[in-house]
Amino acid sequence: MAEDNDSQARMVRISALHECMVATFERAGMQKEYAEQIVAVLLDSELRGHESHGVHLVRYVTDEVRRGVLHPRPNVATISETDRALHLDGDGGIVAPAAQAMRWCIQHARGGLAVAGVRNCQPIALGFYVRMAAEAGLIGFGCVNAIPSVAPPGGRTPTLGTNPFAYAAPTGQHGAVVFDAATTTIAGMAVTLAAEDGRELPDGVLLDSDGRPTTDPTARARGGLMAPLGYPHATHKGFGLALMVEVLAGALTGAAIGREILEAPGAFGCTFWALDPTAFMPLAEFQARMDGLVEQIKQGDRGEGADDLLLPGERGERRLRALTEQGTVPLSARTWNVLARVCASLDVELPATEGN
Repeated sequence: MAEDNDSQARMVRISALHECMVATFERAGMQKEYAEQIVAVLLDSELRGHESHGVHLVRYVTDEVRRGVLHPRPNVATISETDRALHLDGDGGIVAPAAQAMRWCIQHARGGLAVAGVRNCQPIALGFYVRMAAEAGLIGFGCVNAIPSVAPPGGRTPTLGTNPFAYAAPTGQHGAVVFDAATTTIAGMAVTLAAEDGRELPDGVLLDSDGRPTTDPTARARGGLMAPLGYPHATHKGFGLALMVEVLAGALTGAAIGREILEAPGAFGCTFWALDPTAFMPLAEFQARMDGLVEQIKQGDRGEGADDLLLPGERGERRLRALTEQGTVPLSARTWNVLARVCASLDVELPATEGN
């Protein structure tokens, strides 16, 4: 993400940005309640510093609605339901079907485990949903398959996607511990943003069409491949994780799998579950154990230049709290320009900026 002190960043009131984005999606044909759910996820990502899954995705959402890939008013349908398992068809929805699935898991996990799978759905920012479980005192998990961009070790044909997954667990004193990551070395959207900016990528995150490492982000559009986690010495580990996500999110839910996604844009699948710690011990005891684990990590010896030892998601949580308290969020020049173009195309007024 562009640094907060970037001279081109625009400071925007969070409330005004929220209203603008909701209005944008309403103009694209969505009901207000549905638009609100999408905006909640995109703003949460932006506030946490994840520009790749933040406000700039208004362009993606509105474009995909225009193309007919995303349904502006999805009719989420129950395919099957038991006491502990739910199967949904998201009807080409974004965010809302996934949130519905996790809410169901939270309601049905008490004393055990509840799982929900969704086909034809795009969740965006898995950390948002698993955090819902942790805030309810549960351990949460989520995963989603994606457009093929990863080849098996030794292969050249992209078969699996970046296939992210996320976990979250509650603590007593330290909030939720949240891990959310692609099974590739970086998220696919990060490559897209680098290509738009004309920035080179770090070494070891992208391969060209011949399987050779490249720092040119435009190589992906020319048949390049995303490098799995562990590249180059343990590529099989990242590919193995991506494969298991494909099993859980794609094969299990009835969604498009592997290269089928190329012929069925947007027909992704996602799976969520919530686990109640009280199936093993009282919640207070589990939270105390989690606090002890966090403190062991925090109190460990620090290497040179390390001011703090951070948990996954902690930097983003601190940023979100600080920005929420001040009521404004910096938008990079790229994100502001994207928002401006989308608003202009739908005749929506841009939010006012501060100090620009």
